[in-house]
Amino acid sequence: MNLYLSPNGRIDQPTYWRGVITLFVVSAVISVLSAFVSPFLGILGLIVIWPWIVLHVKRFHDADQTGWITVGMVVLAIVLSMILSFILPALFGVDMMAMQEEMMRDMEDMSSSNDPGAVIAASMEASKKISRAQLLPNLLSTAIVTGVIGFVMSLFKSTPGPNKYGTPPGMAPQDTFA
Repeated sequence: MNLYLSPNGRIDQPTYWRGVITLFVVSAVISVLSAFVSPFLGILGLIVIWPWIVLHVKRFHDADQTGWITVGMVVLAIVLSMILSFILPALFGVDMMAMQEEMMRDMEDMSSSNDPGAVIAASMEASKKISRAQLLPNLLSTAIVTGVIGFVMSLFKSTPGPNKYGTPPGMAPQDTFA
């Protein structure tokens, strides 16, 4: 659990990839739940932000680099995600503008009924429909961004022996008084 919670220390490349795969699966499960159970469950995606940051900070530490480079990785991930969000839905035939317009028309029709419960139920169903339509493009986008960031991270090689961030994974800490 320390792998995901504390930015202190170092992790090697295989540990990094195990962490990345685990976090990717957790993110995918949250996306699926958001699409089929409730769009509000998408907020759970916020709980994986810190573990992603911690994983990358530790990987930079292993290469004897400052963890602040992670900010650059976050910016790269955001930019790449934005680009993919314009490209992928169209490739999968998802017309977000049309879906949103349809949702707005349905909301206008329901609002005249003076039944707040019906309006909320209709908006939830419309949100689920939009989430389901975006599910595959979102999962693919996450996989691409994860792969690109992972490739960039693989360019940072481990520092053999201890460095200012600690001993390499699997190496016993050195005795200070020896």
